[in-house]
Amino acid sequence: MKRPESKLQELVTRLQQACGENLVSIVLYGSAAREDFHEEFSDVNVLVVLQHLEPSSFAAISAVLHWWSREEKLRPPMIMTLDELRESADVFAIEMLDIQRSHKTLFGQDVVTAIDVPMNLHRVEVEHELRTTLLRLRHHLLLSPDNQDELRAVLAKSITSVLTLFRHALIALGQNPPQAKLELLETAAEVFGFEVQPLRSILALRNQGPHSENLHELYHAYMSAIQRVDHELDTRVPKRQLQKLP
Repeated sequence: MKRPESKLQELVTRLQQACGENLVSIVLYGSAAREDFHEEFSDVNVLVVLQHLEPSSFAAISAVLHWWSREEKLRPPMIMTLDELRESADVFAIEMLDIQRSHKTLFGQDVVTAIDVPMNLHRVEVEHELRTTLLRLRHHLLLSPDNQDELRAVLAKSITSVLTLFRHALIALGQNPPQAKLELLETAAEVFGFEVQPLRSILALRNQGPHSENLHELYHAYMSAIQRVDHELDTRVPKRQLQKLP
């Protein structure tokens, strides 16, 4: 699908003008840096790295972010200092690994490749995100059981994030999972032991629009798969001490 290349170039230009020498790097990451970008469902994820964030820096950046997020309707960039980026790999382990694996430096230095991610804390974050996602899905179903459009939208919007968590659950098991969504889904179903067909249907729902399957059955199968992955991760990879271990 088409990426907003011209908008990205304009973002780089505006940030250069606004930040000057304070700007260290601009990094595009996620699906927009790969080949599976979906214009309707995918976000354009950008990391902006600065030397410092003094009060004067906010005024310079604010107008650029207003244009990007309010006028262009794109996801606001993640703004961090270089020190913050290096120090946050323990609490943003999933995000840091994903940025490292799929990124494109639009300006300045490649500041993410060399960052060490503590994998024991990565495993804890994966379980936390799986459980949090399951609770959110459950609440959606309990609060809007008859709203077919909303439930369908929840499935279509969340499936990519859930597959990301499945990929990281496989990484926590020491595997090197595939990037392609369907292949990743097949691998996760085989390793963790959940029924794959309902999630294939949800992935098709995202890519091709509504299908004839019973939406509630899909939804319950979806939650069951997440529960299964969560349980298997908890069983197969017991938690270690929460220290910054490699």
